[in-house]
Amino acid sequence: MAEKCNACGKFLPAADRVTCTKCSSMCHRRCVNIPQGAQAPPSWICPDCKANVPRANTDGTPLRGQPHTTTETTQVMPNVNEDIRTFREEIRKASEECRIWREEVAELRSIMKSMGDKIEELEKKVDDLEKVVAEGGSNKALEATVSQLKMDLDERDQELLLNDVDIAGITEEDNESVQHLVLACATKLGVPLDERDIVSCKRVGLRRTGTKEDSRPRAVTVRLARRSVRDELIKAARVRRGLSTEGLGLRGSPRPLYVNERLTRTNRQLFNRAREIAKKLSWRFVWTREGRVFVRQDQGAPATRIRSSGDLERVFGPGSGLSVM
Repeated sequence: MAEKCNACGKFLPAADRVTCTKCSSMCHRRCVNIPQGAQAPPSWICPDCKANVPRANTDGTPLRGQPHTTTETTQVMPNVNEDIRTFREEIRKASEECRIWREEVAELRSIMKSMGDKIEELEKKVDDLEKVVAEGGSNKALEATVSQLKMDLDERDQELLLNDVDIAGITEEDNESVQHLVLACATKLGVPLDERDIVSCKRVGLRRTGTKEDSRPRAVTVRLARRSVRDELIKAARVRRGLSTEGLGLRGSPRPLYVNERLTRTNRQLFNRAREIAKKLSWRFVWTREGRVFVRQDQGAPATRIRSSGDLERVFGPGSGLSVM
């Protein structure tokens, strides 16, 4: 019957064994660190017998691991290697995500710079034409050109806001984290939103105090890194009727919560004025899309875009655009 190594339990070839002088058990030379061909000491004893030899005054001395622990270490190594491979894969994915985000941010900056150059050019044209009008008196052609340039300028301003949303109704508190509130609103809407999706977010305007009407919370303006995320938020808000701040952990009674695309000052005034007039004249639909204001008298009627106070007067009648700057 073939002998087995007392250290590792594997079968022993005759040429690769040493015998314990105390218990007569045999071990592989490599398991007990005796080189092949070397002579074992005459009093050599196996690791088990050596461990049983009493040692005086060495209670605090750590014992060298037994040779059979080599097998246990070998069994653990595959798991460690798998963990390392998993970790490397996670790092690779994270690096790829960072690369994509850097490209998107660079593209956004490039678009903003291009829009900024166009706006500066249009502003210069408007200033020059206004000077001509002021010096030459009333000139309908020049006034029409100035009006057109102002609309073009406002459109450029609106294009810079196409990644923005306004969130109105969030109760305002001291030392609040606006970003946390935005993420909580997104969760309530069922839209997955990460901190990396938010380029900036802040309250806009002066803080209102005093009466209940004046104490309405300021809107939160959010600039998002991707247009698709903005569209998801707006779409989710429009399909949820009666959306409120309930569940956001804010003090006071729940308030209605509104999520809309951000408009320039001019478009916001046109939109508000169009809603007022439409309500008086029983027009059913007033809405915005991609920063543009539209009205429709009834279901099935053609939609009309409102770009200026002149459009308000043309659609709703004389005097309709008087309150729009």
